[in-house]
Amino acid sequence: MKESNIPLNIKNDSKREDLFVFVRYTMCIAAMYPFGYSFKGSGLLVLMVRILDWFYEIFNYFVSLHILGLYICTIYINYGQGDLDFFVNCMIQTIIYLWTITMKLYFRRLRPKLLDEIITIINEKYQPRSALGFSFVTMSGAHRASKLWIKTYVYCCYIGTIFWLVLPIAYRDNSLPLACWYPFDYTQPIVYEVVFFLQAIGQIQVAASFASSSGLHMVLCVLLSGQYDVLFCSLKNVLATSYIQKGTNVADLRQLQTEQSISDAEPNQYAYSHEEETPLEQLLQHPPQDVSSTDFLKAFKRSFRHCIDHHRYIVTVLRKMERFYSPIWFLKIGEVTFLMCLVAFVSTKSTTANSFMRMVSLGQYLLLVLYELFIICYFADVVYQNSQRCGEALWRSPWQRHLREIRSDYLFFMLNARKHFQLTAGKITNLNVDRFRGTITTAFSFLTLLQKMDARG
Repeated sequence: MKESNIPLNIKNDSKREDLFVFVRYTMCIAAMYPFGYSFKGSGLLVLMVRILDWFYEIFNYFVSLHILGLYICTIYINYGQGDLDFFVNCMIQTIIYLWTITMKLYFRRLRPKLLDEIITIINEKYQPRSALGFSFVTMSGAHRASKLWIKTYVYCCYIGTIFWLVLPIAYRDNSLPLACWYPFDYTQPIVYEVVFFLQAIGQIQVAASFASSSGLHMVLCVLLSGQYDVLFCSLKNVLATSYIQKGTNVADLRQLQTEQSISDAEPNQYAYSHEEETPLEQLLQHPPQDVSSTDFLKAFKRSFRHCIDHHRYIVTVLRKMERFYSPIWFLKIGEVTFLMCLVAFVSTKSTTANSFMRMVSLGQYLLLVLYELFIICYFADVVYQNSQRCGEALWRSPWQRHLREIRSDYLFFMLNARKHFQLTAGKITNLNVDRFRGTITTAFSFLTLLQKMDARG
């Protein structure tokens, strides 16, 4: 049996490319991913890159750990002295740096193999465009959306955290970006510059770590939603693909297209992709896959198998993503709840002469915390909504034309597609927009309690 694999030159932007360039650079800055990931094999250059990467990782651990330790000492020294505003501010920074260190260890040391596996399987096996049919979509729309979202989020994280570095410069009072206890006089010349530099590096690491952990989740959700778009288009065009593969004429294709257009008139069917029509003349240029047979059922089985394999691939990647992110998102829900509560409390307590700049910086922190929680919950919800639509795509094809031949395959696929995929936080709560609203409600309930405690002195 001889098969032809001559490609149909319809779209140039359907070529395969690395989908994680920007987010990987961000993870490298946060020391959560090795800088030498693109260097393979052995040699002096590779060895030097690995040594420098190791020193960079150790240096970042030192910066984050020493700031965390200083804040713990500050909390211990000032505990019970009645300054709840300062105490809560120290708690905020302690939680932030504890989470930063946790993310560095989790990504780089605890689960690096699973992280590499997820990135590799997407880059190597994703479908750049849908199967041949009356219409097609590509991954370019989802890729553009993922780059736009991740760049916007990363830049917001850097601006929000680095803003703290501007405050001492604006005040000109020899203060530090992070107010914590030091066992020596940090206002001395050279000493102040060194301490300021270490705190600046620490703030950059906070921004990079938060942006990397949540940003990668966002990119994965957008790209997998793009894969659902590709699968959706392939499924609704599965009969057209079968006709093309078995060999047909323009009259049969035009009749099939007319029947499909009746049940496929709804606009905006895709999350991130833009659907384009394929001229019938170009479809007829594609040679049959099996030149020795014109049997429709064989061609349909071959086309439908491609869709089934693609659906299994998406579900496999989602399961790996759930294994990787579910434990840390369980902790993240609690961390975000306390951070929102504490940042909001400190913002309401800022009544000093420099409170305007302080409230601006705290307001940025609050917005970034809300933004991070939103992208975690919203994009998980987008994946869930897209996972529900696979069975719907089949009904958009003119299935009634070959009901006897395809009925069992359609029913089998729709029964399996009914198992919608839901990303979770620790297998306890689903990540969706309702979880976002619920976390905000819980945080401000804690804020009310904290304000009552403060009022009682």
